[in-house]
Amino acid sequence: MSERTDAPVRSTSTDNDTSTRDATPTIKARDDVDGCGCLECRNIETTTINRTVLDALVWSVRLFRSYPSILAFAGVIILVNRLLETDSINILPMPAISVVEALTAFTFIILIRAYVGTIVAGELTGKPVTIREGLRRSIARTPALVGVIFLIVFSVMTIPFFVSLPLFLLVAVLPVAPVGMVGFPAAAAVGGIVFAVPFLFFLFKFWFAPETCVIGQYGPLKSLQMSWHITSNYRRKFILIVIIAIGSALGLYLPSVLPQFETGLTLVRPVLHVISSSAGELLSIVWASAYAHIYVQGIVS
Repeated sequence: MSERTDAPVRSTSTDNDTSTRDATPTIKARDDVDGCGCLECRNIETTTINRTVLDALVWSVRLFRSYPSILAFAGVIILVNRLLETDSINILPMPAISVVEALTAFTFIILIRAYVGTIVAGELTGKPVTIREGLRRSIARTPALVGVIFLIVFSVMTIPFFVSLPLFLLVAVLPVAPVGMVGFPAAAAVGGIVFAVPFLFFLFKFWFAPETCVIGQYGPLKSLQMSWHITSNYRRKFILIVIIAIGSALGLYLPSVLPQFETGLTLVRPVLHVISSSAGELLSIVWASAYAHIYVQGIVS
């Protein structure tokens, strides 16, 4: 009894206070972990590491069955988005509508993705996260996550601009004749490619920065650095993600924009638009879970 009531009791109390403040798991790179960073000590199974992208998607769908709060939160935002697209909310003044639009976009892009990432981290480490713990981590990481999003947008827009600026300056100082010989559409296409290539490259390299910020609790700059490292090791997997995501998005979006034939069903297109938009937003939540899963795979490998 004397050993259990000795000085360590004070440190245990401190640990309990810390876990009370943030009981959600934090998954960092092995070099940033205090003590042993092996999978067993972090309670991460080898099955998690070996899952493919498709396996991660299937796992995410099953995860939502266990955590209906994800669908509940996402469903509220999706419902508000559909109301904003109709005249149902026009009873509010325009400033109020703008505020609602900004809040729904912020919640869907920032808070929902942070909440999903926190839930995924808890499941993959065998430490289920409650709704309160998930919301607490999401809100606590919001300032850093906003900084990450700002840095991503700044990088993917500014760096490609400076890369393509010499080409635009060259076209500006050259006589009109060379541009006319090549053709303006061709010159514009070359300029677009010069801008798009670095844009897509940096967007690809910083794709997992939000998960790095939330699950790893890294700062904005460190999150970009860790995302760069993860995408370097998972290049093929990320390309597969892009292909599947684009294919699924097109599959949901195309039916709502196809030409409407004279069938007399005038409500077909609006209904298809509502279904495709809602399904696309729900699918983005599934992908957010898959991104969090792949982040864990990359950061612990």
